[in-house]
Amino acid sequence: MFPDTGKMIRYSACLACDHIWTTCLDHWTSADFQRHIYNDDYVLADPPFTYDRPARNAALIDRMVGPMKETVDILDWGGGNGLMVRLLAERGFRHAVSCDPFYGDGKPAPGRRFDLVTCFEVVEHVPDQQSLFAELARLVAPRGALLLSTLVQPDDIHRMGLGWWYARPRNGHVRLHSTVSLEHCLAVVGLELVSLSAELHVAFRTADSPVVQALLAAEVHEPSLPG
Repeated sequence: MFPDTGKMIRYSACLACDHIWTTCLDHWTSADFQRHIYNDDYVLADPPFTYDRPARNAALIDRMVGPMKETVDILDWGGGNGLMVRLLAERGFRHAVSCDPFYGDGKPAPGRRFDLVTCFEVVEHVPDQQSLFAELARLVAPRGALLLSTLVQPDDIHRMGLGWWYARPRNGHVRLHSTVSLEHCLAVVGLELVSLSAELHVAFRTADSPVVQALLAAEVHEPSLPG
């Protein structure tokens, strides 16, 4: 799909938790990411980015917490141009906002927390995982939930290695989680993880809330679209 740039992107693997990562982009600025990855050609690497994924995710949230749409306070972190939030508004959600560091959307007011924070296909793109998960946990209300999507490694990752299709530096996939590494990152910030599928995950401080219960009870189908 893209010509060979001749640049070698090296990944490492943690022997304790199997997390796979590259440091090759750690020094990049937001402008570097926009120039080399999130440019006009990015849609070639990730076709569902422009409409299909936001529409699919809006339908998913409506299916999960639709009965609460009048009251639930939602933040879509890493929401691109905010399309998913606009689609939620069309579905009757009254309190949904979006922020994205690469699109320049402002962060929520200091101290504001949300019943539901969503983070779709973002985790694998962020070099600083410690800061990312600390920020997401800070934004989740005490009885709220984090709904995130990132594809965890398959069982045969040791055989497959970087032949796994999700290991795509041109997509900006610089952090590839195992179930163990994802659980660890969330536990460090005080959140418990429940995976609804290999891609979709719920994290929370307490399961005793309507939002968390609604997410955990939802029926989830494995998506077939790459991200």
